[in-house]
Parts: sequence; C-alpha cells; structure tokens
Amino acid sequence: MRRFILILLCCLMLTTAVSAAGSVTDLKSDSVFSSNGTCDFSLTVTLQLDSETSNLQFPLPEAARDITVNGGSAKTARRNSLRWVDLSKSIGGIGTQTFQLRYSLPDAVTKQRSGKLLLTVPLLSGFSFPIEQMHFSITLPAEVESQPKFTSTYHTESIESLMDCTVEGNVISGSFRESLKDQESITMTLEVTESMFPQPVTKQWSLSFDDIAMGLCALLALAYWLVFLRSAPARGSRKAQEPVGLSAGEVGCRLTGQGVDFTMMVLSWAQMGYLLIQQEDSGRVLLHKRMDMGNERSEFECRFFKNLFGGRRIVDGTGFHYARLARKAARYVPNARSYYRTGSGNSKVFRAISAGIGLFGGISMAYAFAADTFWQIFLSITLGAAGYATAWLIQSCCYTFHLRSRRHWLTAAVCSVLWIFFSARAGEWNVAVFVILTQILAGFAGAYGGRRTDAGKQLQSDLLGLRKYMLTAPVKELQQNLTLNPDYFYRLAPYAMALHADRGFARRFGNRKLPQCTYLTTGMDGHMTAREWNQLLRETVAALDERQKRSLLERITGR
Repeated sequence: MRRFILILLCCLMLTTAVSAAGSVTDLKSDSVFSSNGTCDFSLTVTLQLDSETSNLQFPLPEAARDITVNGGSAKTARRNSLRWVDLSKSIGGIGTQTFQLRYSLPDAVTKQRSGKLLLTVPLLSGFSFPIEQMHFSITLPAEVESQPKFTSTYHTESIESLMDCTVEGNVISGSFRESLKDQESITMTLEVTESMFPQPVTKQWSLSFDDIAMGLCALLALAYWLVFLRSAPARGSRKAQEPVGLSAGEVGCRLTGQGVDFTMMVLSWAQMGYLLIQQEDSGRVLLHKRMDMGNERSEFECRFFKNLFGGRRIVDGTGFHYARLARKAARYVPNARSYYRTGSGNSKVFRAISAGIGLFGGISMAYAFAADTFWQIFLSITLGAAGYATAWLIQSCCYTFHLRSRRHWLTAAVCSVLWIFFSARAGEWNVAVFVILTQILAGFAGAYGGRRTDAGKQLQSDLLGLRKYMLTAPVKELQQNLTLNPDYFYRLAPYAMALHADRGFARRFGNRKLPQCTYLTTGMDGHMTAREWNQLLRETVAALDERQKRSLLERITGR
C-alpha cells in the first residue's frame, strides 16, 4: 500500500513539472510617470513553452487599471491581493510566444505619515515561470535626486548585487545579470520631492470615494433619525384582549406604518360575523357574505367590504378580483395622522438614505472586480442598483419582526449571503460587513415609524403586550378564558396570526378539544385541538395569499 502511494505521488510530481515546463527568455518593462503620481506601464514578454499550458495568467498589482493584452481588452480576476490577467486568448501552443501588456497604476506616489513622498514601482509580481533576462526603464517627470532601493521575494537583501542599475537625468534603467526564479517579485522604491510631483498626491491611508460616500449616507441617515424619527423603545404592556375597533389587518399599520394586510382584515371580518370562509377540497376559498357592514366599522373597512362583494353574496378568495383588492389595500395606512405627531419624519425617506450605503457598497465592489474603465462604469451601475435593492430588502426583515410576513427574513438571509459571497470574491469583506450591519440597524431604528402621539404609543404598547401575552400566558389562565368564552381562541386567532404568534398561542391550549369554528368551514370540520384549527387557518390564509403572489407574474406574462 505504501509503495502504491509513493508511486502515485511521484506520478503527480512528474505531471506537475511537465505542465509548468518553460521559461521567460526576455522581459522588458518600460514605465513612465506623470506629475500626478500615475504610472503607465508597458511589458513585453517573450515566453518559451515546452508543453501545452492551460489557464495561463500573468500577475499585476491589485490597483492596475485599463489593462490591455496585445492592444486588446483583457479579462482579469482578483485573487490574493493581485490582479491576474488571462492570457489564454493571446498564448497558445508550444514554442516561443511574445505578448505585450499595458496598464496604468494610479497613486504610485504616496505621502507617508512623516510627510515625505515615496514612489513605488512593482517591477515584477510573481509570474509562474523563471525569467532568464529582464530589463527595465523608469522615466520620471524630473531629474532623480536620490538612490532607488530594490526588494525581492527570494533575495531580501542581496538583489541589488545581482543587477546593473544606472540613473541618468530623469531615467532609471537596469538589467539583471542572473536569471530570476519563478514566483519572483521585485519592487523599487524611491524618495521623491514635491517639486517632481507638484500635483496633489493621495495619502496612503486616505479613504476611497465609495468609502466616504457610505460613511456620509450612514451619518445622514443617523441625523435624519435623530431629528425626525427618534422615539422611545417600543414596550408592551400585558393585554389579554384584542384592541377595540382595530381589525387584524391594521396591526401592521399601527406597529410599523406599513399598508393594510387585506387577508388578515378579511379573517377579522369573518370572526366578527360579517362573512363565512369556506375552504373547498380543491383548494379554492369562497367568502360568503352574512350581513352588511354599517357605520360600526371604519369608513375604510366599509368601502373595501363593499368593493369585495359588490352585489354578490359569494366571492372567490383565490380569484383575480380578490388579489387586485388586496394589492390596492396594501397601499393604504388608514388614520396614520392620528398615531404620528405633526412634523414626524417619513420612515421611507430614512430607509432610502440608509439603502444608499448599499448603493455605494456595490460601486466599491465594481471597482474591485474591474480594471477597465468601461467595465468599471457598467458594473458600477449594475452592482450599485443591486446593492441598493438588497440593502432595502435586508431592512425589510426588521420591519416585520413582530408581523407575519416572515418571507422577508428568508429574502434578507439570501441577500446577506450574496453580499458576503461577492465581497469575498472582490476582497471587500469590510464592505459586506458594514452594509449588512448598517441595514439591520436601520431596519430596527425605523421599524416603528416616526414620533408617535399618545394614542399611537398606547396602541403600540397594547399590540406588543397582546403578542407577549399570547406567547407567555399561563395555561391555567387560558383554560379559564375558554371556560368563560368557548370562542376565545377563535376570537384572538386573527390577531395571533397577524402578529406571528399563532403557533405559540395555539400550543399553549394543549390537547383540549375546541368547539366548531363559527367562521371557517372545511372538509375537516369537527372538534379539534387549537393547533389543528390553527393549521387549517394557516392553510386558508396561504390559499388567499397565493393568488396575490401569482397575479403579478400573470400581469407581466399576460397569462
């Protein structure tokens, strides 16, 4: 067995050696500096390949821009703090191959903390082939006044003894007397003066434009929240009864200022006796009108109840008419002025400012992915828009923290994973962490709308207190409530579902059989436990919601 493993390892070593057979017979590097610290490079490489080599790549500095190979655009990838240029379209076959690389390196001159200017020229960044001969030439805007220094991967202190370097006027040129090993990296540094580079030079530790923009968006969002939205943390007072005059469909309106949940409103109407819900075995849900709605309910409810039934007694809850009405109701927040102070800010404005962090985070990744100006612009638009949208979706999960729309949590998780994945590929981990954390904080900060009136604070406290009671109420107390009112579970079921507390609430009733539900009829009617009835209600609500999800796609496709 050991002999077999040894033979296998030898074969792998032989295979690896053959796949990398070859050398660079000559490499010429010419670089020209402009007075603003930008350097334009031109590399001419003569490569001798002794065997077929796939996935041939040439490493350049990470900050390289406008890269071309033989005059054409180049495909690049960022990895290990380098930008790797794909040569597969320019190099092919066995024998002598020559290619030319051109690129620019911005901010090659940086100001140190000491105030001195340092010029840095990466002559070689670690090509996977040995180099037999290498010549370089560096042209500066003015005469060189100090001696250049060279550092190497393999020859940390003695690289200068292996080369001939001359300084004539504003040109530094040199060549190596010995061949260089594969994976070799060589860098030249030179102290320069501001007279050589009179234009402003970027500080080495300064932030990029997109970093500054993300920080400004965060500060602007914080300022907007402090001035217009700041309010005390939401707290709930224990409450065992539903709010008077408020349907379950308006729970989200009062907690977070979002639109009406029409399905929950219909469930409340059924519990109040205005209609009967019938779930058929086919999956269709029929709504049977029991009585007209009068001025005992709000003007908003009366209007939508009338629009739901019109002159009919039975309406298909899984039909297009119901879905259209549900989408329309979701755009309204009835009586919002009664629950928020005059001059209170708009949470959507706050969310839009906060999502700007995602916009500039996407632009930051675009510049990390692309080296060419065209691709930088294209990816900035694409990833910027995607970053804004995903930031908004991450916020949305916090807005529904106490509500039933938990699909936002899954969406936010997917968006966060995408941020982490793409930022890892771009080497921008800090951007992903900053975006995700700020959007979560922004979501919770604006989740309860703006500054509330006393009535708004009280209703918010009642709803949170009711949710807390449903999840923590003593079993004996719930049993007593059932004894006094056999329909106690059914009366609170719409609110429990709207507050996403229905499963916990139903579980606390144990295995006690409940009487027939007065507003829901299914093929499984009979005495069942609270958990069984709750499951039937969830299936009914899912059927009512399903058409709403499909209707948008149907409108787009025309089917």
